[in-house]
Amino acid sequence: MSNKNNAMISSLFHERSEFIVIGLTGRTGSGCTTAANILEKKIADFPKAENVRVNNESFFSSLDSKRYKVASHYITENYSPFISIKVSDLISAYILTLTEKKVVDFVHGYATSVSKTKIKSLINQGSFNKSFARKGVLKSISKKLLNNCDNFDLDEREKEKFFSFMKLIRKFTSDFKEELRSVNNELYIKVYQAAGNSIRRTGKVQKGFDQLPFEPESVFYLPETINRCIKNIRQIKAGRAFIVIDAIRNPFEAKFFKDRYSAFYLMSINAPDDDRKAYLQNEHKYTVDEFDELEQRESGKTKIDDADFISQNVKRCIEISDVHIFNPRNELDNNNVLKAQLAWYLALIKHPGIISPTNLERVMQIAYTAKVNSGCISRQVGAVVTDENYSIKSVGWNDVAKGQVPCNLRSLNGLEQDFDEVTYSVYERHDKDFRTAAKGELIKIFNKPGTKGKNISYCFKDIKNSLDESGNQVHTRSLHAEENAFLQLTKYGTAGIEGGKLFTTASPCELCAKKAYQLGIKDIVYIDPYPGIAIDHILSIGKKRPNLIQFRGAVGKGYHLLYEPTISYKDELNYLKDNK
Repeated sequence: MSNKNNAMISSLFHERSEFIVIGLTGRTGSGCTTAANILEKKIADFPKAENVRVNNESFFSSLDSKRYKVASHYITENYSPFISIKVSDLISAYILTLTEKKVVDFVHGYATSVSKTKIKSLINQGSFNKSFARKGVLKSISKKLLNNCDNFDLDEREKEKFFSFMKLIRKFTSDFKEELRSVNNELYIKVYQAAGNSIRRTGKVQKGFDQLPFEPESVFYLPETINRCIKNIRQIKAGRAFIVIDAIRNPFEAKFFKDRYSAFYLMSINAPDDDRKAYLQNEHKYTVDEFDELEQRESGKTKIDDADFISQNVKRCIEISDVHIFNPRNELDNNNVLKAQLAWYLALIKHPGIISPTNLERVMQIAYTAKVNSGCISRQVGAVVTDENYSIKSVGWNDVAKGQVPCNLRSLNGLEQDFDEVTYSVYERHDKDFRTAAKGELIKIFNKPGTKGKNISYCFKDIKNSLDESGNQVHTRSLHAEENAFLQLTKYGTAGIEGGKLFTTASPCELCAKKAYQLGIKDIVYIDPYPGIAIDHILSIGKKRPNLIQFRGAVGKGYHLLYEPTISYKDELNYLKDNK
């Protein structure tokens, strides 16, 4: 009887025990590759709770320490190594299909201060022309992986050589990286980021890609190539495969895998900016300007047309991640903090609900849920204020003042035809310049493909700022989420929150940061930094500075996937008892 029960329990958890795909995302220098290397290890290597420390203080406190002991014990006993697929390696495969001249032209475009002769010598005498991945059966594997068609099955000989191919591609990437860095510290990152953008824009790596027409189907070429690798690995491994993708930095690529695999989890690896900057400056000799330029590129702020689709946007990838992992980067010898969090979430992936959420996760999940109430068409943000014991005192989201109509329920058509004084302001209804600009926006989008049946909403602030040729935030109609949460405290009354906590799915702007400071908020927990100077200018001075804590944990859909048990734990244990 017990064998049948064991089989039943095994079948319930079959998918999690046979197939997992983890996509890693994070800014350069955060530790994605380090996390992938940990997951690739053949033997479980997770630290004891007492050895997980940050700045000589225990990383786990109170019940979290006990939760970690349960999770780390489970995953140690049920550990399986992951196979790493590196996006940079697949970009290398695209590069290796080019002629020497095309590689020289492409690389020189990002090292214009270096003579083309030097670049040509580097390519001619270096790893590009020595790579075995350009020859024989390995070349045929590359062609099948990169060919955008449904027929990508490997023959038996190619299957035997597939992992050799992946190792050789990785070696080429490593060697080519060092060769490019010998020319310029940042050249490798510039070339590979540009190559990725070129593939997403045109389907191949080519010089001047940013001047060529955008081919929408190319957006998914890289994830489709990764997917072909995944399918081949599953075939070779007879279906049982644990795969980590290092690293996803385009949100549409993340969405590709979210839509295809229920067993896919997007994990962001987040390191403090100062630690990342120090790491890149010390290890890779980055200058301050090079670091700032890198931040701009990885935040999706680029002048390339159709950049929303083709460029890296790590900021957005972090926002949509299922799990957020904190990597302090100050323990280069052991990475215990990173290892411990990976153990925690691997255990939950393999056995949902084996432990319960942390306080940080519980409260941030409420903020994350609250943000969907927002009628803002630009960005949805949620916020929660708690006392020092995580007891919730107020919830807010970014939206217009009560009694006004949110932006997603207004339209350019309505503004043009409807003089409803509740929906549209006196200024909007009577200012000639504004109405002319709004009509121009309507003409641009009216009857365009894809707009059928859609409400053509508009952002007042954007139109007003375009008239004023400014970027003034004062014209926004919405209250910020944090501001709204603070106002609920006043509106409905509560005990004082001095020493309490603010949770926000973004992080507070300069205006909200001042309010948090004035209210005596002790801890501000955020998912992704706001692109302003609030942290450096408002929150980093004075005698009672709030502690800034980058959120770590599962949120959104990931929260439910990981913490909702497949069956109740009591029932599971009962089924596993020896009924004899």
